[in-house]
Amino acid sequence: MAEPPPASGWSLGTEFAASLQGAGASSRNFYALYEGAAFGVPGRGALAVIARAHADKRAKPSGGRDAVQTAVASFAEGYFGAKRTFSPRKAASGALAAVNRWLAGQLQGESGLTPVSLSALLLQDARIFVAQLGACQIYRLRGQVLSPLLHPHIRPPEAAPFMPTRALGLEAELALDLAEEEAQPGDAYLLIAGLAALEGVYAALAPLAQHKPEALAEAALAALAHLPAHDKAVMALRVHAVPAAGQDEAARAALAQLPIRPAPRPGDNWDGFAIGETLFRGRYTMLVAARDTLSGQDVALKLPLPSMLQDEVFAAGFMREAWIGTAVRSPSVVQYIDIPASRRSALYLVMPLYHGETLEKRLNRAPLMSLPEGMGIAFRLCEAVQDLAAIDVVHRDLKPENVMLLETGEVKLLDLGLAYLPGIDAANAARPGGTIRYMAPELLKGTQANPRTELYALAVTLYRMFAGGAFPYGQHEKRPLQRLRPDLPSWLGEALAQGLAVRPEDRLADAGALAQLLQLGLAEGRDEPPRLRRFAFSSLHLWQGLTLFFALLSAVLLVRTLT
Repeated sequence: MAEPPPASGWSLGTEFAASLQGAGASSRNFYALYEGAAFGVPGRGALAVIARAHADKRAKPSGGRDAVQTAVASFAEGYFGAKRTFSPRKAASGALAAVNRWLAGQLQGESGLTPVSLSALLLQDARIFVAQLGACQIYRLRGQVLSPLLHPHIRPPEAAPFMPTRALGLEAELALDLAEEEAQPGDAYLLIAGLAALEGVYAALAPLAQHKPEALAEAALAALAHLPAHDKAVMALRVHAVPAAGQDEAARAALAQLPIRPAPRPGDNWDGFAIGETLFRGRYTMLVAARDTLSGQDVALKLPLPSMLQDEVFAAGFMREAWIGTAVRSPSVVQYIDIPASRRSALYLVMPLYHGETLEKRLNRAPLMSLPEGMGIAFRLCEAVQDLAAIDVVHRDLKPENVMLLETGEVKLLDLGLAYLPGIDAANAARPGGTIRYMAPELLKGTQANPRTELYALAVTLYRMFAGGAFPYGQHEKRPLQRLRPDLPSWLGEALAQGLAVRPEDRLADAGALAQLLQLGLAEGRDEPPRLRRFAFSSLHLWQGLTLFFALLSAVLLVRTLT
């Protein structure tokens, strides 16, 4: 049994066995174990996959082999090449969807390729995700219990020629089954390809759960020998050890390994950073200007204070902030500078030194935010939120204090310390994060952060920006923006109100929808203040009014004369 090096804390053992029934049949099966470290992403763990190419009368002799090997290799490249903020589910779904589109397109032409069934195990952060598409099968042996995982997509045995109900390349749209479970040391998994039916498989494999032979793949292949098949292949994966920590635990471990040094003074040198003035000092962190003496770049260092260790959530979030920040590529989101671990002697984050003021400072000084200036900021913030959503990140602390208005006119969304990653942060999904006055009502009831809750915080931020700092709700009622800013067009307040709806189903879907609504308002050109427009009148209206006035006056005088 092969013993690959540990993959991000995993210790795994693998073995393979295959039978041959018919010339060239074995080339239709393909199995492999990939490690994230080989792709430069050890945090992705490992990927075990078995696949089978199905016979096709239009296929060339090597079509099955080419299809199955290309499909599996492309799946691995897409999975490990996905954004590191993607959950294993999203990374696998995206990678397989791309492979499916490619293979479906090839099968429409004269490529000579064939459809491919595939089953996979995605091992990451002490969890195992199971992906099922087509006729391959996966069984788990835990203790003395054998369990099938997910249901293969197999037609009735009498159907000929044999073809699964689902497979890569069969349909333009991917229909993938996914499941998730906790990994346990001592578990063994059997990935099987080539069987033509489900009947009898469990009964044949059940005795293996009682003693788990050393040559597990060979034993499974022998146990399945009497079952109908085109040719069979078995991959056995043993789990010897499981990572002790997930993403949050790893962040805390990294935090514990790096010391928190006393606050620096101007003129100090930290790892080649010449310390300058203090820009900000809060309860848990401080921000200082610095000069990178190695690159000559002006930077800002975000430093933890000893009090941070008293708050586990904040402490874990500090390291996650850098981890997420270096994955973001958006002109409207703060960029973090990744420095080699060999250079870092203490815990701190490095980012460019931005010159400007926060949105909170801007909205608290005169003059009030104009429509052109505010719309420019609004579109940048919508872009920032959407760019984060594109890599499955929810900011969770969007507020004017975390928005930097640069002297160059750029806008930067700051502070990713409370960011939430759906799928990766499942254990802490219900834990609310952020500032209470910007949190959507459903968050306080345990709903997970999502694009609609993010939109609510964005709408509160934009409302305050235009309202001179006031919040959109008083003690007992909502405050329409028009009440505070009658000089602004009504469509602006109406658009923000759709982002501030109490019920999430009444709210816009996301920041992108809000941006479209704002663009529509600008395109229609309704930029006159509604109250002024209501009383606007032409010269014709003036003469008509004067004529009516004098007519009434004449009537009154006539009545008085007659009486």
